[in-house]
Amino acid sequence: MYAYTFSAWVPAWDTNALTSMQLHAGSLDESNPGWYSLDGNGAIAKNWNAENPQLRAAMTGTRLLPTIKNYVNGSFNAAVVLSLIATADAREAHAEAIRQLVVQNAFDGIDIDYEGLPESAKSNFSALIALLAEKLHAVNRKLSLTLAAKTGDAQTWAGPGGNDWQSLGASADSIKIMAYDKHYPGSAPGDVTPLDWLDAVVTYAEAHVPSKKVIVGLPWYGYDWLGTTASAVTYASGMQLAVSQGVTPSRDASGELTFAYAGHSVFFQDAQSYVVKVNAVLGRHPGIGGFAHWRAGAEDAGVWPKIDLFRGNSSGAAPAPAPPKPARTRPSRP
Repeated sequence: MYAYTFSAWVPAWDTNALTSMQLHAGSLDESNPGWYSLDGNGAIAKNWNAENPQLRAAMTGTRLLPTIKNYVNGSFNAAVVLSLIATADAREAHAEAIRQLVVQNAFDGIDIDYEGLPESAKSNFSALIALLAEKLHAVNRKLSLTLAAKTGDAQTWAGPGGNDWQSLGASADSIKIMAYDKHYPGSAPGDVTPLDWLDAVVTYAEAHVPSKKVIVGLPWYGYDWLGTTASAVTYASGMQLAVSQGVTPSRDASGELTFAYAGHSVFFQDAQSYVVKVNAVLGRHPGIGGFAHWRAGAEDAGVWPKIDLFRGNSSGAAPAPAPPKPARTRPSRP
C-alpha cells in the first residue's frame, strides 16, 4: 500500500502548537519546529524557545527536521543568504555549520526555508543545496526544502525565481511546497488555496521533481481582510469572530469557510476544507510523497482523524474535476 508522509511546521512561540503536538504527534511522520533563523551576519541563531525539551519530547516518534529560515529582524532577508552562497568557501562554511548543528543535536535532518531569493541566486543556491545534501547524506541525515509555490518557469520574481526545482529536487530528500497564500495580505480577499491553482502548482512540481519527493504544503489558517489589508486567523479565532458577529460561515468553491462583516471578508480552514484539498490533490496526483501543514496550533482539531484516515491510504481520495487555467500567483510570501 502506498504510504503518504504527513508533516507539520511547529512554531515554538505558540503554546497551542505544543498542546497540538502533545495530543497529535502520533498522526505525523515528521515534525519541523521553527527553531532557527539566520542572523544579520548569516550565522545560525536560535529563535525564542528553540530546542525546548518539552516540545522535543512531544514530537518523539516523528522524524525531527527543524526549520532554518532567513528571517532577520522581522522579515525574510535575501541579502543574508546571497552572502552565504556567493562563493564556494562561503557555501562550504554554511553547509558545514548546518551539518554540525544536525549531528550535535541528534536531529534526523534539517528543513531549509530561505525565501525571497532573486533569479540571479538560482545557480549558487542549487550549489549550496547539493553540497548540504552530500554532507547530510554522509551522516545518514535528511534534507528538506521549503519552497514558494509556482506554476511555471515564467514566474521569475524574487522567491520562485531563485529556485531551480529540477536541481533542488535532485539533491534534497523532500520538496515542501507552500501551496497557500494565493490570496494574501496585500491582495484582494479570496480563498487561501484555490483548487485550480493548487492543481497547477502540483502539476508543475511533478514535471520537475520526482513525484515521491513532492510534499504539498496546505494551510490550516486564513485571513480577515479589510480591503487589501489582512490579518491572520486560526480556525478557533475565525469561528469566534463569526460568533461575535452573529454570522454563519458558508463555503466557497474550494471548500474554505468564508463570511463577511462590516466591510471585512474572511476565509479560513476547517477539517472539511482540508479534506477537499487533500482529495483534490490525490485525485489527480496520487504519486506524490505527502503533505505538510502550516501550522500546528492553528488547526481545527477535526483534521487529525482525517490525517489518520489518509496515512497509508492510496485509495481514499476522490478524483477532482479538471480545473480551469490558473491565474498568476503572487510575487512573494508575506
